[in-house]
Formats: sequence, C-alpha cells, structure tokens
Amino acid sequence: MADLEGKIALVTGAGGMRGVGRATALKLAQRGADVAITDVRRETSDLPPAEVREEWHSIDSVAEEIESLGRACLPVYCDLSDDGQIQGMVGQVMDRFGGIDILVNNARAIIGRDKVPVTELSREVWDHFLAINTTAVFVCTQVVGREMVRLGKGGRIINIASNAGKQASAMGAAYSASKFAVLGLTQASAMDLAEYQITVNAVCPGPINTDRMSYWERGLAEEQGVTLEEFRGRIVEEAGRRTPLGRIAEAEDVANMVAFLASEDAAFITGQAYNVNGGLLFH
Repeated sequence: MADLEGKIALVTGAGGMRGVGRATALKLAQRGADVAITDVRRETSDLPPAEVREEWHSIDSVAEEIESLGRACLPVYCDLSDDGQIQGMVGQVMDRFGGIDILVNNARAIIGRDKVPVTELSREVWDHFLAINTTAVFVCTQVVGREMVRLGKGGRIINIASNAGKQASAMGAAYSASKFAVLGLTQASAMDLAEYQITVNAVCPGPINTDRMSYWERGLAEEQGVTLEEFRGRIVEEAGRRTPLGRIAEAEDVANMVAFLASEDAAFITGQAYNVNGGLLFH
C-alpha cells in the first residue's frame, strides 16, 4: 500500500529497538510517507539490555531502516520536557520537509518509579510523568497544529494513550492521571481543530511486548536474582494468559491502528480513543 505517498509524518519516542515508535515510523514509511523521528538521548543505564548488546543507536538506527525503504527520514534528538527544544525540533522538520501532515505523540516517561501508593508518590516523579506524558503531547499538538492550520491542508494527530487512561490501577496514580489527561486533550483538540480538517484521535494499548525500560521490573529482577529479560518474559507470559485473545500486543498491532487513523479511510473519525488490547478492556 502507498496510501500515504507524499505525506510527512513526525513520530516522537521512536528510538526503541522494539518500541511502538519505531514500528509506527516503519509502518508509515512502508505506506509511502517520509518520516521525521525524535527521541531523547538516554544514558546506557536507562536502555534495555538488548539495545546495549546489539549496539542499537536509537533514532539513528531507525533512520537507516526507513531510508532503506526508499523514504526520506530526519532524526532529531529532543528532550520533550523542554518547550524550546520542541519548537526547535519542529522547526527542523519544517525546514527539511516544508510541512507535517501526521503527528504521532508516542513518547512516554520511563515507568517504575511511579509504582508506589499515592501516599508515597514523590512530587518529582508526578511532575515528570505529567511533563512527558501529558504536557509534551499538548505542546507538540499546539506547535504542529499551528503549522497544519497555517498550511491549510488538514492533518492527522494521533496520541498514544493507554488502557490506564480509561481504567486506573493500584500504584499507578501518576501514569494513569497522565494518560486520562491525554484523552481529554484528544477530545478538546479534536473539536478545536475540526474546522481545519485536522483530526485528533488516540490509541489505547494494553500491555505491549516491547523491551521497554522499567525501573520497577529491573528492581524486582535484581531481588529475584534473574535477568531483566527473564523477568520481563514471565510478565509477558502471565499477561498473555489473562488476555482473551491469548497474547499481549506487539508493537506492530499498535502501529497498524495508527496507520489506519493516519489514512484517508479515517478522514471522518475524530476525538476517539481506540483500544488495542486483545479484549482486556471494552470501555
């Protein structure tokens, strides 16, 4: 399929070797889009073991894959907690491609330090989750949305939320609050931008089989004397048994929904939040 031929996409949080951002960027490129990708520079201690072992180079590695598909790619490192860096990143994309047709707000804070009861949750952790998971989505939507309005060609904004944005769980106050807020932002932005033919939707995955870094998982793995990958494998297996379709999502499952919402087939859909969770949650 080449239904996105001539489109320019910007995907945040796209540097993970097995992440949703990379899968989404590749899917959009396969559909014909040229792609700008961004992520923050991480310390080695904040990388999944497989990325260290495979000498994965974040968005630089993803850019090579996209270019091998015959599409143009612009990798830009950006700390999404810094409004100025977001402005600069979007400016680089506009200078390179002249426009942005599709924005995928995928980046999220590294989980784990938030997995405590609300009475023990530090203000620093709370603020960090809101800054990356919510405020950065707002700022990217605002900055890119202004360019879409200015150019007058419509557009697609797709926010990656979560099951946790519809149903909270214990020891998840910061993460759930940040993702609930994304759904409110999605609906309000959809109404604000509808007159410009810019649609705004959200995708709400359940558990995903990625190598995402989790401080909580790393700590428990150390306590049990197993590798992080072994511990993660147990979680994936257990979560799969609890899922009606018998497995948890792969990154490509989420990317497929994003690609649909970015396409002309979804031109009359806005303000919605689609679950991709194998039947875990129907709300």
